[in-house]
Amino acid sequence: MPLNETHLETVLGWRNLPHIRENMHSTDEISWQQHLSWFETLKNNAGKQFFVFMQNQRPIGILNFTLIGAIKNSNELTAPCIEWGCYIGEDNVWPGSGLLLEIAALDYAFISKNAATLYAEVLSSNQSVLKMHKLFQYEALEDRIDEKPEKKDGTTVTVKRFLYQQKQWLTKREKVLSMLPKQIGAAAQHIHFVD
Repeated sequence: MPLNETHLETVLGWRNLPHIRENMHSTDEISWQQHLSWFETLKNNAGKQFFVFMQNQRPIGILNFTLIGAIKNSNELTAPCIEWGCYIGEDNVWPGSGLLLEIAALDYAFISKNAATLYAEVLSSNQSVLKMHKLFQYEALEDRIDEKPEKKDGTTVTVKRFLYQQKQWLTKREKVLSMLPKQIGAAAQHIHFVD
């Protein structure tokens, strides 16, 4: 379901959770006014889409997509691609919910939007997402170091970068799903996006 005004209070709470903030480029707490400004910017940007991920008619997280330019890969530029990100803000969720978000992102980009390439950035400290990207067989790109670290302790941030090609997902989708627990594969059949 697309992010709308009714979700704003819940989403702000998620964005300010310590385990969410520590995996973002900025770890600063977000004020209500900053959150509203962010939402207004989203509403006016056709290149960005934010969805609320629902389970049992309950919002549990965010899945977002941004149309970006070409990405340099092995000294070649890819076609323009979609960058994606996600987080789960609730604790009481189905086991494997992160896997479902990963499947949803790949299916949305490649099946619903017919994108050629999906791009993702993950902080090197976010080991669970790095393991998921490896399981789903993302192509790793050269790491990037944030030049202007926004961490309060002033540490440098290593950003792991990944690509996934449409033809790869369409070819490997069933094989990847077969490696997951059966209940995840079954739940993946019920993922759909409401515009």
